[in-house]
Amino acid sequence: MNKNNTRFYEIDFLRFVAAVAVVLFHYMFRGFAEGGYSPISYAPFDQYAQYGYLGVHLFFMISGFVILLTAMKRDVVQFVISRIVRLYPAFWAGVTFTAIMIVFFGDEIFTVSLPQYLSNLSMIDGYLGVEPVDGVYWTLLVEIKFYALIFIILLFKEIEKIEWFLAGWLALQVIDVFAPLPTLVKFIFFPEWGSYFASGALFYLLKLRGIKWQYLALLGSSFALSLYHANNETAILSEFYNAAFNPLVPMFFVSLFYLIFTLVILNKLTLFRSTWVLKIGALTYPLYLIHQNVGFMLFKLFDGVINKYILLLGVFTFVLIVAWLIHNLVEKNLSLVLKNLLNKLEYKVKALLNRGVLKKET
Repeated sequence: MNKNNTRFYEIDFLRFVAAVAVVLFHYMFRGFAEGGYSPISYAPFDQYAQYGYLGVHLFFMISGFVILLTAMKRDVVQFVISRIVRLYPAFWAGVTFTAIMIVFFGDEIFTVSLPQYLSNLSMIDGYLGVEPVDGVYWTLLVEIKFYALIFIILLFKEIEKIEWFLAGWLALQVIDVFAPLPTLVKFIFFPEWGSYFASGALFYLLKLRGIKWQYLALLGSSFALSLYHANNETAILSEFYNAAFNPLVPMFFVSLFYLIFTLVILNKLTLFRSTWVLKIGALTYPLYLIHQNVGFMLFKLFDGVINKYILLLGVFTFVLIVAWLIHNLVEKNLSLVLKNLLNKLEYKVKALLNRGVLKKET
């Protein structure tokens, strides 16, 4: 394994595939099945699109892999800066674009107020009791909790021993299966999603340090937990959407995700190492942020005016173009400005602290 290769093109491709799966889940299943979001049914294809929610599970695995890669190369301050620079520019643009679309095309379901919009810009509005401008932001709240755990590990300078944290985290998840953890503990460690993040991190450790039985044992535990939660989730979804979800399907795809990551760390997916993969991978985050409510409003606006399959293609093309514009016009430029500002702030703070230390010594 090439331990010096830090660009994983395959991960960029997987990220885009996961985003498309979620888009199809919302457009072809959830919008109509949940009622009121979209007036258009895509039966009989909805019975396939309904499993697109599994793109979120793949996202979380990717996050575990990529965030550990990032954390291994940075101190705690640089890690925080990297996450702010990565998440906020596109997020601010996505929230703003969605809010503008709601102002012009919203209805009694899709509404937004100025305080709500401003609160959403913080990205932690869900923890403040404020409704998100778009429901897809819930996954960012889970991501932030994972970042917080990594932040604490970096703060104590124990990132090189991350496997001990992963072992403890997975142990908590196993305990939760047999005896539900206290609410606060579940909130902090989110056991229903933790195995996906942990597996991604373990795959990165296997790539970085080679095959070790400890990592394989933890990965096996993570895989079993992922299958367990994937199976349980189908019962919840079946009841919520009043639709049949076959538990074998998510269990198959979760197994496929683990197999694909195995191929990634063994360098068996080199076919995806191309610049076009980087370009579509860069669109994933803004596409994910803007597609749902914007798409639902467009489905309502053009229902009965355009053939529903042409409309589906048109809406997907539209949000893809907007995602491209956000990435190229906002994310690239604002990320650079924000990074420079935060790096300068870090330098000034360190200079002030060093000056204070010197004064005390003299």
